[in-house]
Amino acid sequence: MKKALYLILAVLSLTVPPLQAQDIKQAKTLLEQARNALFSNPKQASYYASQAAALFPEDQPNEIRTQAMILHSQAEQLLGNFDLSIKNLYDTQRYISPANKLQTAQLYSLMGRVYSKLGDYNKGIELNDKATSIFKSLGDSASVAGCYNERGVMHYLLDEFVVAERFLQRALTINRAQRNLKEIATNLNNLCLYQGDTEKKLSLIQEAIAINKNLDAQWSLGENYNNMGKQYYFSEQYSKALDALQKAYEYAHNIGAKELICDNYEYSSWVHAAIGDYKQAYTRLSQMYALSKELQSSNKLRNIEQEISYKRYQDQKYATEMQEQTYKIELLKRNLWLLGSILVLGLAFSIFLYKWYKRRKGLQLIETRYQLELSQRELSELKLHQQELELQNIQNALDSSQQEVTSFAVFLRSRNELLDKIREMIKEGYKMDNQALIPHLKKVNAYISQYQSGDKTNNALLLNIEEKSKEFIKRLTKEHPNLTQGEKYLATMLRVNLSTKEISMISGNSPKTINMNRYRLRKSLNLPTEKDLVEYLQSF
Repeated sequence: MKKALYLILAVLSLTVPPLQAQDIKQAKTLLEQARNALFSNPKQASYYASQAAALFPEDQPNEIRTQAMILHSQAEQLLGNFDLSIKNLYDTQRYISPANKLQTAQLYSLMGRVYSKLGDYNKGIELNDKATSIFKSLGDSASVAGCYNERGVMHYLLDEFVVAERFLQRALTINRAQRNLKEIATNLNNLCLYQGDTEKKLSLIQEAIAINKNLDAQWSLGENYNNMGKQYYFSEQYSKALDALQKAYEYAHNIGAKELICDNYEYSSWVHAAIGDYKQAYTRLSQMYALSKELQSSNKLRNIEQEISYKRYQDQKYATEMQEQTYKIELLKRNLWLLGSILVLGLAFSIFLYKWYKRRKGLQLIETRYQLELSQRELSELKLHQQELELQNIQNALDSSQQEVTSFAVFLRSRNELLDKIREMIKEGYKMDNQALIPHLKKVNAYISQYQSGDKTNNALLLNIEEKSKEFIKRLTKEHPNLTQGEKYLATMLRVNLSTKEISMISGNSPKTINMNRYRLRKSLNLPTEKDLVEYLQSF
């Protein structure tokens, strides 16, 4: 039954009717409506773009369908639906012709923006660089300015404000030269994301608001008032900040822009905390946390990428099966032709012998391939077993390192007791006369000498721990290159499952300091709250 279905699909794929001119005209109309509504009503723009894409068959690449899918992804990104946006962008890749560099660059630019929104800044910058390079080769300065603008936002999210300012000013210069009002407003808004000359930044925001009101860009106005509230907060004008943030919330809420609402909750919590309304600040912070968790879930991104990989595998599998069925059809046609030749020419015996010999060779080839597949499967199983053994060895080494560090912590506890004892003996010496003081000091010196060998043990333990942690540090640094030396050292201690108290004894810092360093390490690793820090470090 399944084979028959594949045969039917193969035949139907050859008889798909061409797209009607009326459908193409309707698709172009929907695309124009989507572009006009993109910043004023992203939900409506998403609907128009999806309807335009649905007019085209999925198995026929088409430039208009591709543009519709890109617009749909952009609208969903403005609404804060980053998971749907990135999934749609990956689907769009299948429909872009390799010769269409413009659409390829547009795809890279949007994918870079979404990845940065999801917290993967390295991949976001990589995709942004690809898009910028293609737009430069095409001489599309307006799109280059758009990439510079997105790059500036990425560096702002990385707290690299000087670099962000440089990219944003480049974009603004290009857009002012081309009189591109929408992009000028976007650049002006992004220049007000961070603290600086408040009066100057407020004037930039006012200019952006004037442009966006004229363009009826509702989404952009919500972002403008968010940044206005932030600037008023920086200048300690809290009542004006709350008024601006209230306007921002109304714009964002009306169009369902979850990302803007999330930012609004964060800035509102700052202002309420500054004026002493901690209850309201905590409420806004809780709302921001719940919404940001939905918007920036790394697990969700991994699930999407896995789903995309699986879909690609299924498509490849389907293509292979269709190819096999095509081959079988061709084989059937060949057999029929041979049978006719046999009946007409009367060369049944010779042709049959030839075909029989040829088929036997084919069966031998199939058998050989089957044996090869079995061998490859056994090899894969052996590799899997080897990986399991390697993981077991790593776990054993980790347990050994934990025992060594624990032993060192016990040694430090003993050294602290020694120091307390020496302090008491010195205090006793204060009460002695000069005649009794010298023997007493000799006694203290002898007592110290008994424990000097402990420093050698200490150094040996530290060297051993450092040697065993080199591979771990290498893998951790590759995944998170911006970690400080202190954060790497703390990660090494946490990886062997040491407690805060034990790390405190080893490092000489207070438990409170260790807990604060743990929090900073979690933030540097971009770990969500529900993810266990020690389990994450032990996964390297």
